[in-house]
Amino acid sequence: MALSFSVPDTELSATLHNRRAGVVDNIFKKSPFLSQMKRFGAVETIDGGLEIVQPLRYAKNTSAGSFDGYDVLDTTPQDVLTSVRYPWAQDYATITISMVEEKKNQGRGRLLNLLNQKIDDAETTARDLLATQLLAVAPASGSKDPISLTEIVQTTPSNAPARVASIGNISGATYSWWRNRTTVGGAFSVSDMNTMYNGVSDGSDFPNIALTSQTVYEYYENSQVGQIRYADTKTADAGFQSLMFKQMPIIWDPLIGVTDSMYFLNFSHLKLAVMLGVDFMTTDFIEPDNQAAKTAKILFMGNLFCVSRRRQGTLNGITAPA
Repeated sequence: MALSFSVPDTELSATLHNRRAGVVDNIFKKSPFLSQMKRFGAVETIDGGLEIVQPLRYAKNTSAGSFDGYDVLDTTPQDVLTSVRYPWAQDYATITISMVEEKKNQGRGRLLNLLNQKIDDAETTARDLLATQLLAVAPASGSKDPISLTEIVQTTPSNAPARVASIGNISGATYSWWRNRTTVGGAFSVSDMNTMYNGVSDGSDFPNIALTSQTVYEYYENSQVGQIRYADTKTADAGFQSLMFKQMPIIWDPLIGVTDSMYFLNFSHLKLAVMLGVDFMTTDFIEPDNQAAKTAKILFMGNLFCVSRRRQGTLNGITAPA
């Protein structure tokens, strides 16, 4: 027999759907890494497709040069474009209200308060799950998690990660241009940061942020004692601490899996793809056949992808300053 709620299913579902925009907003705002991706326009909505497919330019057109008068011009066809392909990944969080909870919170106001508490909990769960997955140590073979940052920006970029034959369907072992920059940092030094920053830059194409752990962040913070330091006001406005290095904010995320590294990230080439309509979408409440409860789901479909690994870099194995 179906449950008889003091607040109808339609109103429970409507309350959840009305909260959806705020849930999505908070998921991105309350995670340091996801907040920066959102800030720099690195969250891209994609309308369908079996995979995430993006064009990639891997070489320069060599059919160019100076000429005079009737010189013969080089019209050799150029093959400088390819594409990267990434799979979709899916996450979920559930919101369940049991008959017992409903009876203990009888009355419209109490039940809606309970529902809002559960929505807040599901929001936190969905945010921490995605952020943890994206910043995790490279998952083992068979993992269904989204691609992690450490699979794209590797300590040994010529190697394939444990669970995939290649990143973006392109072999870093075969193609040197499909490798991120990497340096064993050792004892922390600003000089290493300078070298990495310049190494992943190209003209006016600079990294947007440096992402690290609290420990490495404090190495940099302590190195600046007595010197002029500039906090990034936009990051501070979002509620996170940061310092500036050149024109780039340095942030730390408590969910980062590799705690002895600093990642230099360029969000023009590193993005989070989100399937249209499944960006933490909410379903209606339904009653399972085998439970005295009603459940709704928050669903996400997307993945991290990169179109230029050479514009990303990592200082790894950082230890305390000498």
